[in-house]
Amino acid sequence: MTPEPTDALLWLDVETTGLDTNTCSILEIGVICTSLDATREFGRYETVIHIDSSQLLEIALPALRMHTANGLLADCEQAGSSEQEAADDLADFIDRLTTNRNLTLHPAGTNVQHFDLPAIDHLLEQHDYHGFLANQLHYRALDLTSLRLLWQSLGHNPYQHHQHGTHRVHDCLTRDITEYRNIRQQIKDHTA
Repeated sequence: MTPEPTDALLWLDVETTGLDTNTCSILEIGVICTSLDATREFGRYETVIHIDSSQLLEIALPALRMHTANGLLADCEQAGSSEQEAADDLADFIDRLTTNRNLTLHPAGTNVQHFDLPAIDHLLEQHDYHGFLANQLHYRALDLTSLRLLWQSLGHNPYQHHQHGTHRVHDCLTRDITEYRNIRQQIKDHTA
């Protein structure tokens, strides 16, 4: 008999050439799978996606400035996976979590349902993974924006220790997970 799946958070972040998930290209993908309390890590996947000069011509000016300053564009030009390799590797990573680890994956992050998931879904759809995320991820998601607004409504400043960051996926994911742990601990302390 197969044990019940374990709920887990699938923290997602992408860096892109713009803000329209239907037209921009993904430059970097980061995924970390943790327990619901974010104290245990079940796996991680990060990749830079190779871009060519024609894609650079389509990059939005704010993204060009940001990703030149943080070194991401240089990394994308010099190395990185193809979009197909990134789609295959990401699909394999998620599939192993749901199948081999028997995890129910809840998407997590900042604006994850409005930006990161649509961008990743668009990439996967372009590379023949139609409906993959809908089949692999639970519809219940954790969005840190909601938690920050809740914390603010209780008279706290959720941004007082907020780091601006480098806009690289590792940095953004680490910030989100750390912030989630802190908010969770503060709520736990207040209800104890």
